Amino acid sequence: MKSILDFLFSGELSFPGSWIEESKLGKEQDQIEKLEIQVKANLGEEQSELWKEYQKKAREMMVLQCRMEFERGFLLAANLGMEVFCRTAQGTE
Repeated sequence: MKSILDFLFSGELSFPGSWIEESKLGKEQDQIEKLEIQVKANLGEEQSELWKEYQKKAREMMVLQCRMEFERGFLLAANLGMEVFCRTAQGTE
């Protein structure tokens, strides 16, 4: 069973209007893919394989960094929520 953080991080929960932002990301991804094709066309076979391996590792690292940032942000929000809750509870006593 997936943890709630994995569920949220993987984007299985949609928010109103999020498709607009996703559309912008799709356009950026298309531009990146076009540039990758141009780079590959100018590289030799050995260099192309090395470049492909580099890109794979760079993407893996980016996903790990994004996951860590997401978890930190989620924990920060939870801690802020708890602080507001505790202060509100103290104020009503």
